[in-house]
Amino acid sequence: MGGREPLVIPDLNEHELTKDMDVTKAFGGGSLIGAPIYLKNGKKFGTLCGMDNNPYNFNEKDIKLFKSLATLLTYVIDLDDSYQQILKLSAPIVPLLQGVAILPLIGEISEERGDYISTMIIKEAHKLQLNHLIIDLSGITNVEREFFYLLNLVDAMKLLGIEALFTGMRPDLARKAIKDNQRLDHVSFFGNLQQALSHVGIKLTV
Repeated sequence: MGGREPLVIPDLNEHELTKDMDVTKAFGGGSLIGAPIYLKNGKKFGTLCGMDNNPYNFNEKDIKLFKSLATLLTYVIDLDDSYQQILKLSAPIVPLLQGVAILPLIGEISEERGDYISTMIIKEAHKLQLNHLIIDLSGITNVEREFFYLLNLVDAMKLLGIEALFTGMRPDLARKAIKDNQRLDHVSFFGNLQQALSHVGIKLTV
């Protein structure tokens, strides 16, 4: 069978598609059922397969089960893809000038989001060939301890020749950093975005 219907092979040694395959000879035969997984955009993601070492006549109940599992996996994969897109939108790096960009952080910074932001910063900063990255913290409403791991990115970015500047650090975040024994002496902080931009040579005019 082709298309979106499951491929059902009761006996690998007898089926035209599999009888001459090396893998069939290696397994010594058996049976196979494969249900294709298609994403919501119509692209084929892969195939959910089930095998048995012995020939087996799959009944309608078996086929229906695999189709249901494939549908469930499609839903899970699409949901994860949508979540990844949301993460990307929640931490956009915005280029300002050649070599300079700003990352406005909004909302809560959980452990998972913190890990994503950390990975994304290094990747995108290198891709955009940045010299300076301004990270604006003024939109953050709440943070977990993992947020302060972002501060440790400063040293990693220095190795790439990128200066990380933080702006919008609220007093409560600073107090939390001190309470959690976070070192801040290696991090450049500015009271507002205008000061950070001035530091990298960008003057705002009214």
